[in-house]
Amino acid sequence: MKEIVFDSFKSTLQEVKILNNIVVKEKIRNSQLEDSLKQAQNLLFSSYSSLNIFAESVKSYISVGYKITPFDKKEKKQISKIEAKIIYNKLLGIINSELEKDIIVPTESLILQSQISSLGLAFISASIDENLKKNNDELNIDKLKSQELSTALNKYFAAIIGYIQDILLYDIYLIFEKPEITYLQEIVFTTDYKKEYIDKWLDCTVTFNELRRNKRTDHWAEIYKLKLEFEQTEKIENHQKKLFNERIDFEIRNAINDFDELEDDVKKEALNKEIKLIQDFFNSDTSKTVVKRLKNILNFSKPKEVVLEYDNILRDRLLLGDFNIYEVGKSNYSSAFVASFFMQYLDKLKEYLESLNDEVNNNKMINDQFQYDNFKDLLLVEELEKRVAIEAAEYKKNCDDYWETYTFDPTYFDTFISGELYTIFLNAIYERIKPLNDFEINKYLTLSLNQFNTHTPTKRAEEFKRIYHNTYWFPNYMEYNPNQYENKYPVHVWKHYANHFHLFKEASENILQDFKKGLIGSGRKQEVIAKPKTKLKSKHNSFTYKKWRFESTNLTSLKDSLIRKKLIASDTDLKDFRKAFSGEEIEKPIVWTGNISELSYFIKQLHNVLKLVVDLKQQQWAVTINCFIQENGEQYNRTKLRTQKVPATSKNIDMALKTL
Repeated sequence: MKEIVFDSFKSTLQEVKILNNIVVKEKIRNSQLEDSLKQAQNLLFSSYSSLNIFAESVKSYISVGYKITPFDKKEKKQISKIEAKIIYNKLLGIINSELEKDIIVPTESLILQSQISSLGLAFISASIDENLKKNNDELNIDKLKSQELSTALNKYFAAIIGYIQDILLYDIYLIFEKPEITYLQEIVFTTDYKKEYIDKWLDCTVTFNELRRNKRTDHWAEIYKLKLEFEQTEKIENHQKKLFNERIDFEIRNAINDFDELEDDVKKEALNKEIKLIQDFFNSDTSKTVVKRLKNILNFSKPKEVVLEYDNILRDRLLLGDFNIYEVGKSNYSSAFVASFFMQYLDKLKEYLESLNDEVNNNKMINDQFQYDNFKDLLLVEELEKRVAIEAAEYKKNCDDYWETYTFDPTYFDTFISGELYTIFLNAIYERIKPLNDFEINKYLTLSLNQFNTHTPTKRAEEFKRIYHNTYWFPNYMEYNPNQYENKYPVHVWKHYANHFHLFKEASENILQDFKKGLIGSGRKQEVIAKPKTKLKSKHNSFTYKKWRFESTNLTSLKDSLIRKKLIASDTDLKDFRKAFSGEEIEKPIVWTGNISELSYFIKQLHNVLKLVVDLKQQQWAVTINCFIQENGEQYNRTKLRTQKVPATSKNIDMALKTL
């Protein structure tokens, strides 16, 4: 993993060499000065430059180990001193091979004003001068004269060299070696720094840097010992919240800046992906892939706790004293801070995206059009197309985001459309006409049947690509390109839809004929549809426990554990319970007495995470509603099941699953 440190450093030095050749020349054209100054700007300030990649990789792979303090204390070691020294010596070797002598001279000794200056060495990391950053934003290269260009280039080149030397010193060298320090002024340490820190909290003057340096000190534990008045404590809490929000703003600005360098067309796509990533996480998607991507934005631990804190923030359950930037006594960001950051960052991303869209009203209209919670205003074929699009989008997202668990099955949509979707379609007709009178039923069924002639698969193929595209990106807007490569996937789905289109048309014709015969309407709406007239295809009847042949007795322990934890009915028969994990057809479903989020978590752990049962190729939710029913005898909703958040009782389920 540390190869990125060496590769990016070598690339940096190659650019330094080119810039040095320009800096040392006495005569040089304006155009060359302009190009070199732009190159220096990019090298120093672009997050994608080799220098910044080098700086970030040093922090990631080498990190903080041994650094000096006035009292010779050592921070927690993350890599050994020997490892750090090996890396440092290899970097020196790269300097010698890539650059001429004395361009970059690593520092091994320091001259400080006084011993008090040593305090910062335990916390200093290489950084770029803030004034230079500010001037960089205001610099207009095209308007600079020759001498001004030369002066600016020399300033940037010196900053680049200084930044590299500081990285070598503060971020690597101090890990394994203490530099020789000469003090211009000797002083004796008499300050009680802990008391000084607490006093600053008492008068509400603590800065973020002071908070960061003392993050392992539980300041609230010290403050509570003082037994302050309520008003004083509240002032301290408000100051803590102020620091909390200021740090969030700082982190958001850093994250947003990465998008500024992208082209507008790429920028929209990147923003949409980032928005979706955070939304999935807040919907309890704490998979390794999602968490890993989020940690690239803001490093944190305990993702499940972050999701719980998000819920607390939504319910306004955080008190002032909860606004800790760091975990108490630790160096990690607190879960409340991380949740607050991603909530506010998500809002900023949406604002940013909206500012890029010239047709805001049009986008809103498109988004409103594709909210699928209610199909009541659609005729049958339109509804059918949208339901296919929803399933296609969800299936694609699962395969993309959870590729370690899900593998693409080319036959999935053949089974889904002719089986589960067909059942949903028939039930949807029943639900749609239930509240209607005979006139409205006749109108709805007649118009819908006519739509089977106007909305044939051949005529609607291109339109379905657009419907799928908008469904996939909802609630965000992404411009549709009819020629994009991704359209191969909806074409695949549409072929399976076309193969089974006649089933839905025939079912609709039969229902209309039943109405005309008086079997539907006039108080007999309950007879609309009993069961599908064609036998549904289904690859899976139940779950298949992988150890069924040799350790099926574990299922007895699982049943007993679920009953003890009041998750399934106490009178559940062992024969019926074992059937649900045999892969065979279910005779009597298990009554789940826990809540829906507990059942959802149970299946996700059983099938997706622990993989105790045979992979059902994304059919696990269809099998779940076949194997488990609610206490009132009603079937669970497949979509609601798979979108549940992690329940507070998840540990009970984890313990039960250990029996397998």
